Amino acid sequence: MEKGTRYSKNIITTCTRDCPGSCSILARVKNGKITRLRGNSQHDITAGFLCKNTAHYLENYFYNDKRVIHPLLKVDGEWTRISWDEALEIASSRIMEVKEEYGSSSILYYQGFGARTALQAMNRRFFNLLGGVTTTYGTVCGGIGHTAMETDFGTKISHDPLDHLNSELILIWGRNPAVTDVHLWRILRKAHRNSTTILVVDPVRTKTAQFADEFIQPAAGSDFYMAMAIAKIILKLDSSENNYVDHEFIEKHTTHFNNYMEILDNYSIEFLSTKCGVDISVLSKLAVRYAEGNPASIITGWGLHRYRQGHLTFRMIDALAAITGNIGVSGGGVSQGFEEYEYFDFSVELNHLGVNQREIPMPTIGDAILRTDDPPIKLIFVVSGNPVTLNPNSLKVKKGFESADFVIMIDHFLNDTADIADLFLPATTYLEEEDLMGSYGHNWVSPVNCVVPPLGETKSEFEIFQLLSERLSLEDEMSGLPGKWLRKLADPILKQGITFEELQNSPQIMVKKTEIPFKDLKFHTKSGKFEFIDDFQPEDTRIEGYPLRLLSTSTSDFVGSVPDNELVKGFLEVQVHPDVLIEKNLSDGDKALLESPVGQLIVEIKENYNIQKDCALTYKGGWLKNNRCVNVLTQDTISEVGDGTPYYDTWVQIKQFEKL
Repeated sequence: MEKGTRYSKNIITTCTRDCPGSCSILARVKNGKITRLRGNSQHDITAGFLCKNTAHYLENYFYNDKRVIHPLLKVDGEWTRISWDEALEIASSRIMEVKEEYGSSSILYYQGFGARTALQAMNRRFFNLLGGVTTTYGTVCGGIGHTAMETDFGTKISHDPLDHLNSELILIWGRNPAVTDVHLWRILRKAHRNSTTILVVDPVRTKTAQFADEFIQPAAGSDFYMAMAIAKIILKLDSSENNYVDHEFIEKHTTHFNNYMEILDNYSIEFLSTKCGVDISVLSKLAVRYAEGNPASIITGWGLHRYRQGHLTFRMIDALAAITGNIGVSGGGVSQGFEEYEYFDFSVELNHLGVNQREIPMPTIGDAILRTDDPPIKLIFVVSGNPVTLNPNSLKVKKGFESADFVIMIDHFLNDTADIADLFLPATTYLEEEDLMGSYGHNWVSPVNCVVPPLGETKSEFEIFQLLSERLSLEDEMSGLPGKWLRKLADPILKQGITFEELQNSPQIMVKKTEIPFKDLKFHTKSGKFEFIDDFQPEDTRIEGYPLRLLSTSTSDFVGSVPDNELVKGFLEVQVHPDVLIEKNLSDGDKALLESPVGQLIVEIKENYNIQKDCALTYKGGWLKNNRCVNVLTQDTISEVGDGTPYYDTWVQIKQFEKL
């Protein structure tokens, strides 16, 4: 190479953030600096393009001057830069002191969803080797629908995203892929151009809804009533001429159908129409279009998970696919996502060593910490998460974390959780480490490769726990390069005939695109059949004095919590129907006090005719320190099924705000 020639190369890696895309990335490096990220055209789902967040990841996140790249210790309330030797000595000493005085279960290990990689299994291995610490159960994400699907089908399996191209009709229910899953949205737009009908059901007129052939807007939280109404109409209109109902499938491959029918018979279509706020004429049209779709697919979203009884919605939607024979056929099914970890062997975690370890619920983590005793939580170790911002009832979460004697955090930015931490260990990103990545949006496993050396003094979680293990005499059980452990984790994949080198060099599809879930009509339930819902006891979660249901959705501007508090300034914007403004004597753009049973927040009220009169719409992810954290208002409860988080069963009221 001649003197002065600029050296550049492309390195393949994968985005590890909490997003269904798990984009396969080609990172361009020039003279040791990453200059561009672009989508891998050899990956069928990424298809050569990236979402705007990943496309701008370098300037907004990776090279952001607010990114922490040196260890920090809080001294008299202020962060002080320290060396890694000091940081590791402090962390290991604190861990050992707490373990010896109170027992290992007085340590809480909190693993969030900020990164979702295979090698994070080594974190759990470390804590199991300590003797079994306190961990969390449940989720702030999709456990409700997962459990419902397992009840009906015996397992959670979705159709390959590309199979939606074989659908005559696609019903998108409670999901906004135009914002939250742009790669799925590309596929759905392609299907639409090929004459597939797209219908959207959502309490909010989303960006996705704007492109639909028809948009149906039920009352928030009433989706199971709507699904029941559609089912009753389909069953009523079924005849030998139209064959809306697949009687053979029901008779041979399902159970509890009579119980399901008894549930439906308890409610009139008129009652169900009133409950879901959709006219019978609209419901009838939707029912006929779905029944005649042949095949018709239903794509469910995360919005449906965020109710205490969200499982009722998923089970009633699954039933729609069952009665119409849309199960086991290409272009049909009910798809809500994939299990990103199912292809790995997690025996390396050594969970049997922590057989007596204690678990507390993630959805109510703040309250759980405060209530835990014998022993109490004395030390908290947080990775890949910002629970103070993203978990419900943020002020109680903050209080719970503050009740511990010491909090250690591995992250990239000084977010809300960092504000109550005592020791901050700066982490690498997916551009600086080696790992493997599944996806909850498709069937691929992809490599995470080191594109450039770690910035500053950042270290991967894997390296940090290895270094801690050396100081805690656990190194014999934690030593080895990442590749050694990734080979163990990837053993089920390697047994399929894929070499480890192939796995490192390019994404690998784990399920053939032509493989259709339940094509053999054999289910993983105890009965071996599809199991209709047979118990239906709906509750009313409304709270007197709080007339508005709070919906806090994802924004297209960032993933999870705000990566840089300079990106979003001012008051949190909350949208309501104009009639609500009139009732409260407020004008568009006014400041108001939004209050729930657990907290209050000064917000900017905006009018939106597309929002129902009993809802308030805002976006999640704003920071508490900027007075933009919506979870100050959300109530910390646990779903009836699946140990999920019912964010949308939070009710609020608007009060006029007068500046003091």
